[in-house]
Amino acid sequence: MRYPLEFKGKLVFFTTTDNIKTSGFLMESGGDEIAIFVHGMGGSFAKDGFLFGAGKLLERGISFFAFNNRGAEIVKSFKNTRGDKYYTFGTAFEKFEDSARDIKGAINYLESLGYQKFHLIGHSTGCQKILYYAWKRKDKRVKSLIFLSPSDDYPIWEEYLGDELEKAVEIAQNMEDRGYGNTLHYFIYRRTGAIWSASRFLSFADRERNEARMFNYDSSLPILGKVKSPMLFFFGTYDDTLYHEFEWYEEKIKNARKFGKTEIVKVPRGDHSFHGKEEEVFERIAEFIYSL
Repeated sequence: MRYPLEFKGKLVFFTTTDNIKTSGFLMESGGDEIAIFVHGMGGSFAKDGFLFGAGKLLERGISFFAFNNRGAEIVKSFKNTRGDKYYTFGTAFEKFEDSARDIKGAINYLESLGYQKFHLIGHSTGCQKILYYAWKRKDKRVKSLIFLSPSDDYPIWEEYLGDELEKAVEIAQNMEDRGYGNTLHYFIYRRTGAIWSASRFLSFADRERNEARMFNYDSSLPILGKVKSPMLFFFGTYDDTLYHEFEWYEEKIKNARKFGKTEIVKVPRGDHSFHGKEEEVFERIAEFIYSL
């Protein structure tokens, strides 16, 4: 890619199902089929590489919509449609389960424009969010799930904190029990500089919680086995959030997926965001969607 980059589309504002205003970027192809991009931690809809790669979808008649879920950026202010109530979310303070309200709001909005077939593309923690949505909502409008770098945050933080992970979890649980779950976890901040509320940290550091269960590769990945939608997975060989070789993840997913079409793609020299590989990845996504 060369800069400056310009994209044809339109900026839109819409509401989640609990009446929070958010924004997105719509690139239309003219058909009734659309792929919805769900970003990960600290991300946003304005991910230039993926917007660039989305051109491969448009060539196949598949529209593309990238939007901000309430986990956008690190700390971000949202407000309701009246503009008289503000919320502090972003990655640091969002509640993982609320992502289903964001995704459903995006689908409802796009359906009002005439779209009928929806494909969810998750990147990083966006993978956990689209799997959770499919598992909990069972939305028949969603025709497939596409996972870009579906890593697990637990071992990442286990490496960061080592023996102190257990202490960090204990502190966060104590804060939550005393009604301070939405307060900054200072223990984590002092040691790593990362900004998390206690509850947000527990969301991926407590194996019993929904977010931590989605891609717990130390388990049998039972939720993957319960969702029957066609699925496409991408793993980059240079992804520093992965702790095993591609074949290990491939086997875990294949063993979990008893039903539904499943394709698992190895991207040589692909990093966590597939920099320089975006067109290659989105060409494969277009082929997968077109084959359904």
